[in-house]
Amino acid sequence: MIVRTDVDLQPLTTFRTRGARAQYLYQAEHLDDVVEIAATVLADSVDWFVLGGGSNLLLTRPIEHVIRLELRDRRIVVESADTVTIELGAGNVWHECVQWAVANGWAGIEAMALIPGTVGAAPIQNIGAYGQQLSDVCAWVEGVEIPSGQIRRLDRQQCQFDYRDSIFKRQLQRRFLITSIGLTLHKRPTATVTYAELARALGNRTAPTIEEVFASVVAIRRAKLPPDTIGSAGSFFKNPIVSSQHAALLRAEHPTMPQYPQNGAVKLSAGWLIEQCGFKGIRRGDAGVYERHALVLVNYGNADAAEILALATEIKAAVWKQFGVELEEEVVIV
Repeated sequence: MIVRTDVDLQPLTTFRTRGARAQYLYQAEHLDDVVEIAATVLADSVDWFVLGGGSNLLLTRPIEHVIRLELRDRRIVVESADTVTIELGAGNVWHECVQWAVANGWAGIEAMALIPGTVGAAPIQNIGAYGQQLSDVCAWVEGVEIPSGQIRRLDRQQCQFDYRDSIFKRQLQRRFLITSIGLTLHKRPTATVTYAELARALGNRTAPTIEEVFASVVAIRRAKLPPDTIGSAGSFFKNPIVSSQHAALLRAEHPTMPQYPQNGAVKLSAGWLIEQCGFKGIRRGDAGVYERHALVLVNYGNADAAEILALATEIKAAVWKQFGVELEEEVVIV
């Protein structure tokens, strides 16, 4: 295990905001390292954070202990004629694992291409995109309990997955370090496309290949997201879910509002709501809203976390005033 002191965290996050440092930065390359950290460092500290790829994150202050899990194993666990179950270490880059699956003809995560971050963060948020989400294919999540240091495996049901939610954001928050996940994927050349934007990009073909889906998602996301030279954390807000009654009232007043049925409720487009409030492309100093996608807040160079949060608060107030809809941050704020 590598331990560094007084580390500037700005270059280790995709938002690249000023002011966050780690008093101690631990780089855990083996499972034994994680067990040691959980049972010693974290057992006696309340000021700690696990830093993966640094995406979906806004750091607002210095942190005493920062942990980077760099377990990058990737292997086939069990294989049948129709499916394959793979295990991915928490330190793997998520997009690279999607590439690996597609190259091997394994379907189930091809629409989640270019989601930033590491594998260890994927089940916490129950990441998803273009009609797919991690919970659809997750077989288990394995990790180390805090403070006991015991290794524990949770099956899909125990993970309590929901929209951008899981047990790791609730009961097991700050009590469990994810070290690997298991995914069960299908051996098939074609994909099922349920997301309208992706279907249009594919020419509404009935049976596109998983390679075609992967390539289309990469193209769509690259067209929407800022280049690496601009700091951002991807989508800053979750798409809000409202009751069907509220959705009907909104649709009557705003006929072009995108709405998506969701288990008896209705999911709205946060980007559409923000854009209607006039924030797309707006700039407040070095904090802004990306000109191509209203859901993406950006750091144009030297913004600090307070400036990003002030802009986010302004956006939330405007959406509530115009639509009576409360936006919730998808980005983790420390």
